[in-house]
Amino acid sequence: MKKLGMLLALLLVLTMGTAAAQDAGEITLVPINDSGYGISTLVPEGWTQAALGVYARASEPGDSTLLAQQAAPIDAAQTMTALLPQLGLTEAPESIGTQETAALNWTLYKIDVPSDAFPVTIDLAMSESEGKTYVILLAAPTAEYETLHEAIFLPVLAAFAPLTLETDTSAIKPYTEEAVTFPNGEITLAGTLSLPESEGLHPAVVLISGSGPQDRDESLAPVAGIKPFALIADALTRAGIAVLRYDDRGVGESTGDFASATSADFMTDAAAAIDYLRGRADINLDQIGVLGHSEGGLIAAMLGANNPNVAFIVSMAGTAVTGREILVLQTELISRANGTPEEQIIDQVRLLQDLTDAVTADELENAEEIIYQAAVEQIAVLPEAQRASIGDVETYARNLAQQQLAQYTSPWFSFFLTYDPAEDWAKTTVPVLAVFGALDMQVPDEQNAPPFEAAMQAAGNTDYTVVILPDANHLMQAAVTGGSNEYATLEQEFTADFLPTVTAWILERVDAQAAS
Repeated sequence: MKKLGMLLALLLVLTMGTAAAQDAGEITLVPINDSGYGISTLVPEGWTQAALGVYARASEPGDSTLLAQQAAPIDAAQTMTALLPQLGLTEAPESIGTQETAALNWTLYKIDVPSDAFPVTIDLAMSESEGKTYVILLAAPTAEYETLHEAIFLPVLAAFAPLTLETDTSAIKPYTEEAVTFPNGEITLAGTLSLPESEGLHPAVVLISGSGPQDRDESLAPVAGIKPFALIADALTRAGIAVLRYDDRGVGESTGDFASATSADFMTDAAAAIDYLRGRADINLDQIGVLGHSEGGLIAAMLGANNPNVAFIVSMAGTAVTGREILVLQTELISRANGTPEEQIIDQVRLLQDLTDAVTADELENAEEIIYQAAVEQIAVLPEAQRASIGDVETYARNLAQQQLAQYTSPWFSFFLTYDPAEDWAKTTVPVLAVFGALDMQVPDEQNAPPFEAAMQAAGNTDYTVVILPDANHLMQAAVTGGSNEYATLEQEFTADFLPTVTAWILERVDAQAAS
C-alpha cells in the first residue's frame, strides 16, 4: 500500500546546504525517454538519478539542486494539493503565466523558499493532457536561479513531450483491447477490456488496484516503473481469460472524486465493473472473478462476502487484519530494514499506536498534540543550520501537525484504520487464491496469512489456496530485502513464479481457450 498523499516523490531537500555556483557553459542536456512516466525529455548530463523522474546535481555534499519531471494520473488541482506539503506550502501559489510548447500548454509558477542560510527558488510547470498532469520542477539555490533557469528549465520545458508509441508489427498482441466505459451512479469509470480472439463465451477477471490514485495499468511511478495490471492483463488474456482494468474514480479518464472516497466506495466501483461484464454477450456470466492488489485485496474480501456474482477471487498481497495493525508492523519492519536503532523503532511504534488510538477514539485535539510534540522533538535534534532555515518552530510544527492530522482523519484513512477484512473473508465461500511475498514489508505474510486461513476455515471454504513466494516483495518483484526503497532498482517485472501461479490457478476453475 502506498502512503496516502505521496503521489509525487520529488525529494525536495530544501533545508540542506548548497554548492558553489556552476558555469552554465558546463551544463549539457541529453535526451531520454522515461517509459515509467511515458515522457520524452532532456536531463543534465552527469546528474544522478535519485528516483524515477528525479535528477540531482549533488556536485558536493549538501547540494540540494534537482530536476524532477513526472506525471500523475489525476488533474492539476489534485496534483498541486499533493505537492503543497513537499513545497512547504499550505495553499497553491499564484501562477506567473502560461507558455505553449510544441507538445503541451503549461501553467508556470515561481516559488521562493526563504532562508537566512540557504534560500532556494523553484521553477514549476504543470500541464494537463489526456487524463494526466505533467510536472516539471527545478529547485535551485537562489544565487544560481537565473543561470539554471535559462540553461535547464527553459530548454526542458520546450523539449518535454508525452511519448507516442508506434505500432510494432513484430509484437502485435494475439488478442484485442477495447476502450470501455461503465457507470456507477453518477460516476463514469473508464478502462480497457482485453478480449481473447478465441470464439465463445470468455471467463473474465476484474482488476482492483491498491491504495492511492491509480490508473488502469496500476502505474507505480515514481515508486517503481513496473505496471502490474498491464502485465497481468497481458498474461491472462493470452491464456484465454478476458480482463477488465479501469482508472480509479477521479483518475485518468474516470470521473468522480477520489479524495472523498473510502474502500467501501471503491468496492461499489468494482461491483459496477462486474455488472458491466455481465451485460456483455461475449462474457461467461458464471465465470467472472476479481483480482485485487493490496487494498484491492481487502475490497475483494468485501465482494466475496456480499456480491453473489463473484465466481472466484485472487488476493495479491491483500490484507487480513485492520489497517492499524498493518501500519504498526509496517513501520517496525521498514524502520529496521533502514537501519534505524531499536530504541528509535520502539519510540516510532509507540507514537503511531498512540496517534491511531486517539484518531479512532475521535480525540482529535490529543492526536494533533501528539504529532506536534513529535515534530518539535525531531526539529530539536536537527543541525543548527537546518533548524534556522525552518524559521519559527512553533508555527512550523503546528502547521505540520494540522496537515498530518487531516490525512489521518480523511474518509479513506478513517475507514482503513478500523476495517477488518477477516470478517468478510470469513463469509467468503467462492474459490480464493491468496498470494503473499515472503519479503513484503507492507503486507507481511506472517501477519496476514494465518488470519486469512483462519477466516477461510470459519467460512467453511473448501477451495482456498495460500501461496507465499519466497523472493517476492509487495509488488511481486524478485527482491533482495523487500524494502520499498529498492522497488525502482529491481527488474521492472514480476518474479518468475507469480504469473504462472495465478494463471494456472484460474484456469483450473474456468473454461478458457488460450491464444494460439
